[in-house]
Amino acid sequence: MNEHIVGIDIGSSKVCGAVGKVSNDGKLQIIGITSVACSGLNKSVVIDIDGTAEAIKQCVTQLERMIDAQISEGYISLPGGICELVRNTGMIAISSEDREIKQGDVDRVIEAAKLIAVPSDKEIVGVEPEQYIVDGYDNIKDPRGMSGARLEVEAQVVMAQSTVVSNLLKSMKRAGIEVNGIVLGPSAISQAVLRKEEKDMGIAMVDVGAETIDISIYKGGKLKYTSIIQLGGCNITNDISVCLKVPFTEGEKLKLKYGSLVKNKGEDSEKIRVKDSYDNLMEIDNNLLIDIIDARVEELLRLIKRNLLNSGFYEKISGVVIVGGGISLFRGASELSKVIIDKPVRIGSPEYVGAASPIYVTAVGIVKQAVNTLKTSNISSEASDEHSYENKRLKNENKNGKNGFASKIKGFFADFF
Repeated sequence: MNEHIVGIDIGSSKVCGAVGKVSNDGKLQIIGITSVACSGLNKSVVIDIDGTAEAIKQCVTQLERMIDAQISEGYISLPGGICELVRNTGMIAISSEDREIKQGDVDRVIEAAKLIAVPSDKEIVGVEPEQYIVDGYDNIKDPRGMSGARLEVEAQVVMAQSTVVSNLLKSMKRAGIEVNGIVLGPSAISQAVLRKEEKDMGIAMVDVGAETIDISIYKGGKLKYTSIIQLGGCNITNDISVCLKVPFTEGEKLKLKYGSLVKNKGEDSEKIRVKDSYDNLMEIDNNLLIDIIDARVEELLRLIKRNLLNSGFYEKISGVVIVGGGISLFRGASELSKVIIDKPVRIGSPEYVGAASPIYVTAVGIVKQAVNTLKTSNISSEASDEHSYENKRLKNENKNGKNGFASKIKGFFADFF
């Protein structure tokens, strides 16, 4: 298990990339993480394929330098807010003589769940299984290795605009990177920052990006709701630019360097020197900058709370996890969020050295989801494939290096492509 797994998060303001590697003891290591600026997307939709491809190239080049290896393939995510979740059920009969459920049976029941009416401008990009049912017994997470005559799945079928998916794939192709699969954004993020107990009790996951806020709700361990708000961190920068009469780029620098939601103590506020539109140096009051940021952040948080209330799940969730770079990097963000949303709030970051930042959650989550699913697949196949000549042949190929780690990952992501 020495192959590298690459996750690429293509956002409205930047492209983040993560490279993972599974150690000999089976633990995931993040050995490369980076981000580069990107202006090729608008509200999570590609508007400039060449610009997006160039940002992807730069991101991949930086990752290659970090790991001292060439990268030719990777996995990308699709924001949950621009997807549509359609609940459906699939059912099949177990065909093997010993009635043992194998990976092929799981694949077939997932395909059966995809049998829904799909509008001409949309396509199915994934399936989120909620539970499996074997001969009437429900709440089964993984049926492989079990015995039964009938297998059912209750799932959320994920649909997205065909043009959105196509342009993402074209951007990756133009960057010279093969896409092995597309992962639903909320699933990737949940792998990186959510605890099992949180997903079971009920949790809202809020991804605040540059131009959009993606909201996802888990309850009973299942994805129940996704939504999108067409505002984000760029609105804060625009407010700074307009109020202080500075260029947008200078406003972004001010936000990143001095942005906070906590004012300095004392009467005298720190003065900040910044260039105006005519390249002249001017001084601004730091507390004034904080007031501008605070006003817009408060508005965004109130919109988030309204969305949660309208979802019908507000009373059922135990708390909120905020990720992304739009709000979470401000000092005092979690405290203000708790007051306005009126729920326990924490800032979510991956627990990996060098990647412990809210901006890297999606990229790291893609890698982690792949590796975790592979481990489950390996355990299941060892338990259930002893009677299959074909599977024995595949095992031998694995020993000979013909069917390695990366090819198994491709198989896992087949439902997302």
